[in-house]
Amino acid sequence: MKPANQSGMQAPRLKGNLALALCLGAVLAGCATRVPLDTPVPPVRTATAPVPQPVPVPAPVPAPVQTEGAVTYPVDLGVARDDSVRPLPDAPVVSQQDIDRLRAWVADHNRLYDVAGTLMIRNVELCPNNARRILGFTAKNRFSYSSQFADTAAAALGLDERLQVIQVLPGSGAQNAGLRRGDILLDFNGLPVPSGAQAEREASVLIISETRGKQQVKLGVEREGQPVALDVPLTEACAFGIELGDSEEIGSYADGYRVMVTRGMLGFVRSETELAYVMAGEFARNLLAAGDRSAAAALIDQYRFLKTGSPANAAPAQIRPYAAAADIQADRLALYMLARSGYDIRAYAPFWERVAQSAAATPVAELPVNSYAVLHPGFRERLQAIPRIVGAIEQKRARNEPLLP
Repeated sequence: MKPANQSGMQAPRLKGNLALALCLGAVLAGCATRVPLDTPVPPVRTATAPVPQPVPVPAPVPAPVQTEGAVTYPVDLGVARDDSVRPLPDAPVVSQQDIDRLRAWVADHNRLYDVAGTLMIRNVELCPNNARRILGFTAKNRFSYSSQFADTAAAALGLDERLQVIQVLPGSGAQNAGLRRGDILLDFNGLPVPSGAQAEREASVLIISETRGKQQVKLGVEREGQPVALDVPLTEACAFGIELGDSEEIGSYADGYRVMVTRGMLGFVRSETELAYVMAGEFARNLLAAGDRSAAAALIDQYRFLKTGSPANAAPAQIRPYAAAADIQADRLALYMLARSGYDIRAYAPFWERVAQSAAATPVAELPVNSYAVLHPGFRERLQAIPRIVGAIEQKRARNEPLLP
């Protein structure tokens, strides 16, 4: 599961067959009757003119029969039934547009996790207060997305009420143990993994309890219809939540724990290296920044779910811009994180210069209030400081010194 974007889990309704049996309080025991699909449909009766009858006096409702088990209520089988044939309810209408949007959303989220995983795993020394043992994968079910996408998740991704692995972090213990995308979670340390509308939240509680103080956990999954048992080593990593923002703004945000990158920013970056530049900067702000982060948290909450149709027009929460000095501190820590993760840091300054030039082509008054250029106005000071930081890191690397700020 993302440690957190990326990460961003009503109980399922149990249905019996009231026409055959009414069994209150014992559905979980399996008393609901199932009707085979090939059961013949009763013939349709021809309606005839009713014969006038005296109005009957309602009989008293029979009292419940108390047994040692569940309380049951007698059913009056003599009550007239309507045996007319009723059509089955229509299947949910799922548009191809929503299917495509959800698939693209999941692919973009996986893209974030692929980059974030390397940064989080290779920089534990730089985030001592945020370091945690994580499982190294994320799992979703059909209820994991906004409610209007539940049927789309089933049609587009093959998800049902069970949690299914959507992403495995590169370099994690889960990947090394052989966990695969598409595996369905069955049990965790011998305990059944929750399913249904609250599965993610309930599974998180279970996982937190069962991983505390452990180096490895046992995971049972279903793969291609067959059970598979895995021993998954926990992975030490910087524990950040990874979120994808449903916004066309070229933006990225940090609220002290979570990091969000918008779809607009994903469309702007030209490579995974440039995406790493963005994410490392927000990781650094999470580690360095203090004070009230409620506006950033509110904005992340507003953007984190995929919506049907066009993104909502509600006014977004507004974040206060960062001072140039604070951004330079974040650049310094981000550059060390990038160097330790194997990224080319010499293209860091040119990327942010391109962001500044893109923003300069639009009048300031027309820029979205939470776009990157509005929240980080100190480009000039940053572009002057970044080469010095890059030079210091390269000197340490040449002398085989630890890459620590």
